[in-house]
Amino acid sequence: MKKQINVVGAAFVENGKILATKRNDDRVLGTLWEFPGGKIEPHETPEQALQRELTEEFNDEIIVGPRVTETSSHEYDFGVVNLTVYYAKFLTHHFDLVAHSKVEWLNQDELGQLSWAEADQKAVKIVSKADLTQVKFNESN
Repeated sequence: MKKQINVVGAAFVENGKILATKRNDDRVLGTLWEFPGGKIEPHETPEQALQRELTEEFNDEIIVGPRVTETSSHEYDFGVVNLTVYYAKFLTHHFDLVAHSKVEWLNQDELGQLSWAEADQKAVKIVSKADLTQVKFNESN
């Protein structure tokens, strides 16, 4: 049985645009675009994992919003990635890039033009058609 890897990603919304991040060339799935995030540790909720990962990857604080879609799974050579994507917004903007070579704020209709990691594609389709004005964040977290 292939290794199951539970990961979480953030579809950041800001001024009607969505954040896409490109993986460093030297990493697994290097050069592909993804929603930033990472592995969920055994003791964490997906939301806690997302907050920790974005602190580690960008040195930023975030608010996690509603889930974009059901968890999607994709089998790679190294295991099965089970990805859950949440809408999110930044409270700070440091963008200290650790795992990524590039970040882009894109209009929804531009998302489909990038070469996304397989696991992210279902969420990309949903986010590109969503009414972003209806995405609500609980500011009291």
